[in-house]
Amino acid sequence: MKECPKCKRALKKVFHGEPTDELAVESFENEVIIGNYCKSDYNYYCEYCDEFFKS
Repeated sequence: MKECPKCKRALKKVFHGEPTDELAVESFENEVIIGNYCKSDYNYYCEYCDEFFKS
């Protein structure tokens, strides 16, 4: 599990692209955030700091 470099809390994975059914379930369980189709450098999000990070 990745930690936020600012607050040290757990980061959530961010998925970019077309989601699968399994990924949608993970999203509902609050384990992953489904982003968009755009290419992006970030792939983690801290809900406490409200910031995106790349691994």
